Amino acid sequence: MIDTNVDRHGDNSDKWAVTKDDDQLLPMTIADMDIATPQFIREAMQRVLNKKVLGYTTPGTSFYNAIIRWQKTHHDVSLKREQLIIVPSIAVGLSFVIRNLTQKNDGIIVMSPYYPPYRQLVVDNQRQFVEFPLVQRDGQYVIDFNRLDSVMADSQNTAIIVCNPHNPGGCVWTTTELQRLQDIANAHHVLVLADEIHDDVAFSDNQPVSMLSDLMGSEAASQTVLMKSATKAFNLAGVKCAFLAVKNPELLATLKQAAAAEAIEEVNTLGVVATQTAYEQGAQWLTEVNAYLEENRNLAYEYLRENIPLIRPMYPEGTYLMWLDFMAYDLSDDKLDEKLRSLGHICLNRGIDYGQTGSGFMRLNFAVDRAVLKDALQRLKTFDTAVRKK
Repeated sequence: MIDTNVDRHGDNSDKWAVTKDDDQLLPMTIADMDIATPQFIREAMQRVLNKKVLGYTTPGTSFYNAIIRWQKTHHDVSLKREQLIIVPSIAVGLSFVIRNLTQKNDGIIVMSPYYPPYRQLVVDNQRQFVEFPLVQRDGQYVIDFNRLDSVMADSQNTAIIVCNPHNPGGCVWTTTELQRLQDIANAHHVLVLADEIHDDVAFSDNQPVSMLSDLMGSEAASQTVLMKSATKAFNLAGVKCAFLAVKNPELLATLKQAAAAEAIEEVNTLGVVATQTAYEQGAQWLTEVNAYLEENRNLAYEYLRENIPLIRPMYPEGTYLMWLDFMAYDLSDDKLDEKLRSLGHICLNRGIDYGQTGSGFMRLNFAVDRAVLKDALQRLKTFDTAVRKK
């Protein structure tokens, strides 16, 4: 059912565009998959195209019901149709929420390292970007809650972005961690903007808990705006469809009014079809893909630890992204990137782009055919051997 035999050269793919200048370069970047979008989703989109007209359409009851059923079945999140707002993407949704639920010059707390567009979305909306470094403990990121309490106590800081599972670190915040974070946020009246776009990429040893899960209770729901999409798990990033979920009536009313004023819910027809189909038919496919990704994760993690000990991988508890510590090579970020490309003929996402705490790191996307992953690991070994000889 899974198809990993894809060729994305020459299709304006953000990931594979780097090969235009160097056809020997292997990109292991960008958080989408080199795994075919499920055939049943492509067939559903084709049925729309076969009608020969891509005119105005409005998401119907079945679309909303598919979201509601999926979130309840897979994430224990109980939602109603009126609590949902459709947006083209998480980035668009986050910008929309920041504009309408915070004020200019408010501080938005962002855990670092962070998904790079977060900074632009905060700063370009004339808010203060409050970088909150995560702490490494036993090879994983953890939250310094005492320091978080101090940062949230600053009345200028009115919101925090919580990415779970975390990009780029791959860690999954536990229920205990999320509840403690929420308690501190509630105490200081800080809004929680929960980016859970990666939470359907779940492995057998870890299941992400949603900030709006029924386990979290009503207090968490009152201070949370949930942001989700089927795009990461089902490889749909290009068709543009995501959603916000809000249970607090006052916050919801503010966002609903703003959504109407900005016409933000006018989303891509094929995105609506793809999302509904993914949530209605995709459970078995996703189980198989996640099992494949888990095997890829284990292969990459074990290979690096056994064969290239100078590269220290952070164990991904979720996502198909592996955060790699290259600091043992004592190279600047620019030099590290250059040597990976010139010696290993491999391209990774530069850690420094994820904030100052990402300096010395690189991010690897292992959502690829296993043969490609093995090739990438061998290229890292070639890089390692070449660097150590000099």
